[in-house]
Amino acid sequence: MEITPEKEQAIRDRFEYNYFPRLLGIEIDSIEPGRARLGVEVTQQLLQLAGVMHGGAIATLIDTAVAMAIVSTSEPGDKFTTVELKINYLSSVNSGRIVADARLIRDGRRIVVADCDVFDEQGKHLAKGLLTYIRL
Repeated sequence: MEITPEKEQAIRDRFEYNYFPRLLGIEIDSIEPGRARLGVEVTQQLLQLAGVMHGGAIATLIDTAVAMAIVSTSEPGDKFTTVELKINYLSSVNSGRIVADARLIRDGRRIVVADCDVFDEQGKHLAKGLLTYIRL
C-alpha cells in the first residue's frame, strides 16, 4: 500500500485539528504505510519539576505517533482508540528536539498493536512504547 500525496496532505490537514498534541508542539515529520515519525521541541513548558521532559508529554508523543501510523493504513473516517499504552523511559532529556518513530506490528481488522521508539537529536534512545488500539 502506498500513501498518495493527496492522502498524506489530507492526514496533515486533519492533524492541525488534533488540538492536544498541537498544543504541545508535536509535528508530523513523515508518514509511510504502517509507520509515522513525529517530533517535538523540548520547551520549558514540557519540563517537570526536576527539569527534564515530563513523562506525560513523551507518552502523548508516542500515542500520537502510533495513531498517525494507524491513520496511514486506514480509510477516511475510520475510528480507533488506545486500549493499552506501556512505556519504558530509558533516559531523560531537557533540551533539543526529540522524535518518535512508530511502527505497526499487527494491523488487524479490530486490534492494532504497535511499537514506538523515541530518540533525541544525538540518537540516544529515550523511551520505548508498546501500544494496543481497537478499531471502533
